[in-house]
Amino acid sequence: MDEREYMRECPVTLALVAANAICFIICEFLGGSEDSDVLLRMGAAVTDRILGGEIWRLISCMFLHIGIAHLINNMIVLIALGQYVEPTIGHIKYLILYLVGGLAGSLLSVANDVMRGNTGTLSAGASGAVFALIGAYTVMAMRGKIDNRRLSFGRLAFGVCLAVLPGFYTPGVGVAAHVGGLVAGGILGLILG
Repeated sequence: MDEREYMRECPVTLALVAANAICFIICEFLGGSEDSDVLLRMGAAVTDRILGGEIWRLISCMFLHIGIAHLINNMIVLIALGQYVEPTIGHIKYLILYLVGGLAGSLLSVANDVMRGNTGTLSAGASGAVFALIGAYTVMAMRGKIDNRRLSFGRLAFGVCLAVLPGFYTPGVGVAAHVGGLVAGGILGLILG
């Protein structure tokens, strides 16, 4: 898919990348995307605050990233999978998939924090939403809804393992958000695809 075709077929993907990039730039201007106070002001998720009524953080945290590497990793996957998923299910359903998958990741992350008694930790990132795309893509590819000749199921499974496994031994990685997004994406892939 060339650039012009991508722009025509994947406008929601491009808008989501732009929104994430703009939020990152704003954080940098306010003091840095790795500064907890800046992230907190911008809407990062903190379970204590969410349980205290700041429910909007469940969504706003999806557009914030802690450092440039975090942003780039998520946006690469978003761009790569967007070219398959968005044209297949349509722009509105794709946006719903992204937002609901990210919300599911946020909710599972909150539940995990409560169960672990770790409700003061700050989290941010589009990983839950991105994993929802991975889940939806996998389900739709298995059902023959997506032409997956350029991205084989084996490569995708390997990529998912590489993305998920470090979360089990790297501090600060929201495995619950990844799992929540992946499962929600798989379910939505069945429904929307």
